[in-house]
Amino acid sequence: MPELIWEGKDAAVRAARNISTRLLEFDSALSCGDGENLIVQGDNLQAMKALLPRYKNLVRCIYIDPPYNTGAVFEHYNDNFEHATWLNFMYPRLEMLREFLSDDGAIFISIDDNEQAHLKLICDEIFGRNNFVASFPWRKRTAKSDVPHGISQDCETILCYAKSDSFQGAVKGKERKYFETEDFPNRPWRFHDLTTQRTATERPNSFFTIVNPKNGKEYPAQVNRTWAITKETFQEYYAANRIIFPGDYDFLKISKPVLRYWKADDMKKAGESFGLVAASTFLPAEVGMSQDGTKEITKIFGEKKFSFPKPSSLIQHLISIATLIDRDAIILDAFAGSGTTAHAVINLNQLDGGNRKFILIEEKDYCETITAERVKRVGGEFKFARLGEKLFTASGAINPLVTAEELAAHIWFNRTGTALTEKISLPLIGIHDGAAIYLLQEILTEKIFATLPIHDGQKIIYGAACRLSNSFLRTNKIIFKQLPTDIER
Repeated sequence: MPELIWEGKDAAVRAARNISTRLLEFDSALSCGDGENLIVQGDNLQAMKALLPRYKNLVRCIYIDPPYNTGAVFEHYNDNFEHATWLNFMYPRLEMLREFLSDDGAIFISIDDNEQAHLKLICDEIFGRNNFVASFPWRKRTAKSDVPHGISQDCETILCYAKSDSFQGAVKGKERKYFETEDFPNRPWRFHDLTTQRTATERPNSFFTIVNPKNGKEYPAQVNRTWAITKETFQEYYAANRIIFPGDYDFLKISKPVLRYWKADDMKKAGESFGLVAASTFLPAEVGMSQDGTKEITKIFGEKKFSFPKPSSLIQHLISIATLIDRDAIILDAFAGSGTTAHAVINLNQLDGGNRKFILIEEKDYCETITAERVKRVGGEFKFARLGEKLFTASGAINPLVTAEELAAHIWFNRTGTALTEKISLPLIGIHDGAAIYLLQEILTEKIFATLPIHDGQKIIYGAACRLSNSFLRTNKIIFKQLPTDIER
């Protein structure tokens, strides 16, 4: 597989692992309502490292709109990097984002032609070339006349990668349509193609020319696709008003005869969807263009508050593809900008009754005044947090500001590689692969051991010190882990 090499790549590959774990400090004054939605202000690499112990492998859909590296400097962000600098910035963030995805999850990444080729190569490396799903071309504007070479670059690309082959995207099938006419009032009907896959040799009685009795127009059968009725039964179907010809009804756009049919319960199904069907990379016009994103945010704030925000309808469509079969999914945006992703989640939940949750990460100061404010104005509830103290001090000690629950989440993640999702009752953190994991506030002695929740299997106990003999540890299947030295940073 082709590999992209650039100056600083080795450091970029290690960067995500070398980030210090930080705490999150919640701000009740900027939070809005209750619920599980989250907005985090801070560097997205550090914020993701702080969130990983709680959300690893739990996010169904990620959407990001990272810097495109166009060479421009906008009001709210710098989009001018050297190529190597851009790659060094993106690589560890994409690597970290992959850790959040569930096995059946997918990531959508907006990009334009400046870095699309480079992005595709590093995504092939990080997510696996076999997990490339599709490229969605998005028309962002109508053609401009004042452009280099006389060619207006009106489209961007949205790359989609899956975590594994378990990902399955889908969209709703078209609604069931039925017709009521004067000759069949209050009796909805649909129509079938009147031809079959059978040949003239296989069905000689169906190889004939249908003649419209009303105007004499002829419709001959094809040698390899005969009619579904026979020469003998045509008159029976026509007398029952079940053969519909072109021109019989203005609303039917057909070029050959079709067969009318109905079922007793059709009226009940009118308007229902035909189920789930494959999503197309062809984005419908309803997803909007850049101007729609600008109009949207201007309507919310009464003025243009952000440069080139995506329309929420675009992101809503992408999220729907990934979460139509999981309406309780978590959606993550690590380049939150003006908060469009949260807006899209809110709209989609209102549309289909879902309970999707969002996590937004935005470093800039406008995270308070634009991102969070926008989400609040469109009816979203969320907890607002900032990056706080590091989990470990410069000397390697556990930060005294760390709560036991925060430390327990880090220990669990460090030990199991999974997110801590259940409520815990310390000293027991949980049981993983048959081993009970404990966190002690006290020194481990026989007396303290006797108070621990009973577990017959392996016991992994984290604590500041241990006063038990090696024979006692072996007999009771105890592995003691010294704090803080036995926790990875």
